[in-house]
Amino acid sequence: MEPVDVYLMYCALKAHFGKGQYDYHKYHGKTKITRASFYKRKDRYFFTKIAKKFKTHKEAEGYLVSNFIKDRRGYIVNFNDENYDTWKLRRQGFFEMFPVEMYPFVENFEPIFKVTDMQHPTLMKEYLGGRVSLESLIILDVLVEYSLEWDKKLHGDIVWESLRKLMKDYKGFLTIDPKRYRMKLLNLIEESN
Repeated sequence: MEPVDVYLMYCALKAHFGKGQYDYHKYHGKTKITRASFYKRKDRYFFTKIAKKFKTHKEAEGYLVSNFIKDRRGYIVNFNDENYDTWKLRRQGFFEMFPVEMYPFVENFEPIFKVTDMQHPTLMKEYLGGRVSLESLIILDVLVEYSLEWDKKLHGDIVWESLRKLMKDYKGFLTIDPKRYRMKLLNLIEESN
């Protein structure tokens, strides 16, 4: 992979995870950024380093995505291997991790989604506290569509709007089999009763 290609991918992902409406998947990673603009940058070294380290498009994309999730501003100098390694491990074993994250809530499942008096729901607090992963939030939204209610009840809430955008942006990079996760969750709830 060439450094300029990593740069173009970075620009597309930065637009995708940024404040605008650009959709990386819809436009297949294409932007108006020119290849020539790469040679005007002073930080070309970082893109060269990534291009040498990751031979495939998918690996480089994973590296960039994992770092954009951690740093939404997307400063390339802040990107690091630790974010990528943690993300990769979480993705590889997530089907087994999902029930572990959900176990504390199965006995009283519905209240974790409840919004009362514009207060953040339990599920959001658990995510913000680092006890529930972004992947779990997305999977639960696919299964029970709680975000529709949160959109209504938390309208104008800065934390929710930022989290909602992150969930929407990241969802396209996940491969989710709703049936498998639904069965896993139902089995977990059944076992707890």
